[in-house]
Amino acid sequence: MENKDTFFQGLYYESHISLVWQTVDSLPSDNELVKINEDNSRFLKALAALNEGAPEAGEELPQTTAELQRLDLKLNLLLEMVGQLLASQRALPAPTTVRLGHAAIEWVAQDYPPSGAQICIELYLRSELPSPLKFHGVAVLADPEDGSVSTRKRVQVRFVGLNSALQDDLEKFIFRRHRRSIAQRQG
Repeated sequence: MENKDTFFQGLYYESHISLVWQTVDSLPSDNELVKINEDNSRFLKALAALNEGAPEAGEELPQTTAELQRLDLKLNLLLEMVGQLLASQRALPAPTTVRLGHAAIEWVAQDYPPSGAQICIELYLRSELPSPLKFHGVAVLADPEDGSVSTRKRVQVRFVGLNSALQDDLEKFIFRRHRRSIAQRQG
């Protein structure tokens, strides 16, 4: 999606996904941040590879490409089955509408952290994949955009400790999702 307000810079990804947050006493050490960044980058690259898929079948496909396509479909089926098995063994919270940018995240919730709290966020981009993206930051609360008076608050968190490689991977993920949403609207 395009930028709606000044909180996000550039494009952001908006979706209905599971998010878990918890307050932490302190932000992770530099060594812990390195590992978190590497894990997040590895997950985003794996997700990109899964979403690419095999080339479409055509009559002129060489035998090798057709065989690779069959293997890709089998591997995707296996991953989905394992993912469903894992999903049945763990309980994720109900999905909520989340906006994810390359340096920040936002969601509206009735159960929210105190403003100024240091938090750890786990974001499950696909319910069938057991690995979440993990981010740390400081929560800032705002009223919902619709201006309604309620017990719900908009939680905004700017990420801390993201390295440039992870920011690039997040930007690529967000851009691919943006491009895909435009293609779906057009056709």
